[in-house]
Amino acid sequence: MAFKVVGGLNGTQAPFEYYLLTDNEGATLGEALSQTSGRLTKCAATGVPEFIAMCDRTAESTSVTDLPVIRVTELLEFSTKSMATVATTVIGTKVTLHTDGLLVTATSSSGVFEISATDGATTTSNVKGYFRR
Repeated sequence: MAFKVVGGLNGTQAPFEYYLLTDNEGATLGEALSQTSGRLTKCAATGVPEFIAMCDRTAESTSVTDLPVIRVTELLEFSTKSMATVATTVIGTKVTLHTDGLLVTATSSSGVFEISATDGATTTSNVKGYFRR
């Protein structure tokens, strides 16, 4: 599972934008991305993503194919899975991204994804939340 929009606080839809990936880097549907030197790249675990990939894209040695993305705002709620148990006591806490840019951890130090809901399942919880700066 990866990041998927499940709702928004203002009820609007996020329009697609199109950018090039960093050379030799691919993307996966729902992957958290940042922009560096005008190119998209996987978001760091403690970085707030700027975009979410809207399709899979294989790496190109020289990136020439635009990737459709949506811009992350603090009003969009996303769902994903965690790499560890996210208990209901974590609701309202910000956790970090997993290194794959597709999931979250249960680590709250330097967190960026504020948990709004969790099923509390052991090992991999289904969670919802908002990216917060």
